Amino acid sequence: MEPMTIFALTGAVLAGAMVFVVMKVHNYGESQTLVDQLLKAQTETATIQKKLLGYTKYADYLEASRQSVADLLKAPVLSVTRDYVQVEELSLDKHLIKADATVIVRYAVEFALALDVSPTALSVSELPNGVSLKMGRPSVVGTPKIKIQSHAVVSPLGLIDKNATLAELQSKFAYQVNAYGSSLCTEEVVRVACKMKVLEMLRDALGKQSGVTHVPAVFVEMR
Repeated sequence: MEPMTIFALTGAVLAGAMVFVVMKVHNYGESQTLVDQLLKAQTETATIQKKLLGYTKYADYLEASRQSVADLLKAPVLSVTRDYVQVEELSLDKHLIKADATVIVRYAVEFALALDVSPTALSVSELPNGVSLKMGRPSVVGTPKIKIQSHAVVSPLGLIDKNATLAELQSKFAYQVNAYGSSLCTEEVVRVACKMKVLEMLRDALGKQSGVTHVPAVFVEMR
């Protein structure tokens, strides 16, 4: 073969090899770019999935959170103080008085309210649009604390033993306090206060669970 022909063929082969190498390098750069973009997309997807999971993760902890709330509610959930007025007309014979007398006593009574925390009374379940919290009505726990605020005796004559009379009237009033407590538990303002207390506890308990980034709306129902 002619030397010139050999040089020409050799040059063509070398040129082709150079083009191939350049194309490989170019393709490698594009492939690396695609790999980088794919890894970035996968990372972003994983981050989004983790974030979205945090929005629904609360459902895994409903019973655990209910138990946490129940543990916190073992003590009285609410303390309410109300003022009452007792008006008593005294018996002439019984109290050994010589003129009609009326005693007016003002009391401040502190009630401690509690909630039933058993699973049948306090329950938490998932809803399509949030969480359902069902709870029982409040009830008075313990003995209400009665304190005399003031007293007045309306009579032309004084009482022979005012302290004994006041003690007797307070003892009589103490029997009525239970009825006052039962009535107190039916008041809407008291029930709303109990609902808000439990609602805050549940939201706080759910929010502290691992992986939870969002706590949905909680719908409270008092049985």
